[in-house]
Amino acid sequence: MRRELRQQRARVPVAARARAAERATAVLARTRAWRVARHVGIYLACGSELPTDPLIRLALRDGKRLYVPRIGAQGSMRFLAWRPGAAMRRNQHGIDEPRRAPMRPWRELDLIIVPLVGFDRSGYRLGAGGGYYDRLFARRHATRPTCLGWALAQQQIPAVPRDPWDRRLDGIVTERGVVWPIG
Repeated sequence: MRRELRQQRARVPVAARARAAERATAVLARTRAWRVARHVGIYLACGSELPTDPLIRLALRDGKRLYVPRIGAQGSMRFLAWRPGAAMRRNQHGIDEPRRAPMRPWRELDLIIVPLVGFDRSGYRLGAGGGYYDRLFARRHATRPTCLGWALAQQQIPAVPRDPWDRRLDGIVTERGVVWPIG
């Protein structure tokens, strides 16, 4: 299923993904979650993922502090302070992450923007398969931080296969609006 969803996403032209990211950024900017957030965890999109560049520009313009994930030992994930131009390194998955920067405990973030391969109307996500966000969410307090998926609307599927440890996102932001979980 992941492979098929990635292939579908990759068929979306780069320019169309960029336009969708601009629209999704405008959608997110209107949410209360965005307006009240000061410390935002965000991933640096790569490949065919919905670009996060417009969202990063908005965050900087709005004076938000950004933190990006860094993979640690035994599949752990930490969030390190980040600004464009910061010294980066490639991790084992070929994803850029900060070389050295102050860490902020994930529980002290106000909002985390989460990548995904697919999502359903109930708010469950199909991730890339590494389980990093799943392990993080397993320890997440019920109300903090707010976790929103970032995706193209076409990534919505009827039902995401679930395991007992899976947690719902608080919403999924797309170019067509926010999908707030039901059920």
